[in-house]
Amino acid sequence: MGPPAEPCECFCLHCRRVFMSDAMWFQRVINSKDGFPGFWMCPTPNCGGAGFTMDIFPTDPDHPANEGWCSFDDSEDEESSEEDEEWDPEESKYAEDDDEFEDEDIEGEEWKYGQSPADVAIQPPELTEEQRQRQAEAQREREEEEKRYDMPDERPRILDWSNHEDPPPMNMDDIPF
Repeated sequence: MGPPAEPCECFCLHCRRVFMSDAMWFQRVINSKDGFPGFWMCPTPNCGGAGFTMDIFPTDPDHPANEGWCSFDDSEDEESSEEDEEWDPEESKYAEDDDEFEDEDIEGEEWKYGQSPADVAIQPPELTEEQRQRQAEAQREREEEEKRYDMPDERPRILDWSNHEDPPPMNMDDIPF
């Protein structure tokens, strides 16, 4: 879980900030019953991100630490002979589709009408009062969290685990795969 020998640009899942791996620091643990030495921590003050490839990942998808991760776009896998054909508004099957949908339901099909998506003003749905309050509360929480990251670091450099409880033993049923 320590940083790589060759410094690389990293991203922390907790604070969502980017930094160089050589800025990570080691938070020592003393008096651990199992001899656990400590954590490699995100350099962002007051961030709980710990462990290279646990909470902290290289931003370069080709970095060796990212080996095994993959991403894909489902739309690339869709194969249909209809989708490969040129759209012809005079063709009956397209004309029937046009009759079925109202004119304002053209999101994603602006090109058929000679418009770019930017030309069509898409209005977000109206929020209920409860949704607006939840959105405002989430925004306040995020701003408070960001303020903590800009304050002096309050994390201890050494943790005393003499009273730390051991996690319960795991068995095969606890593994999610």
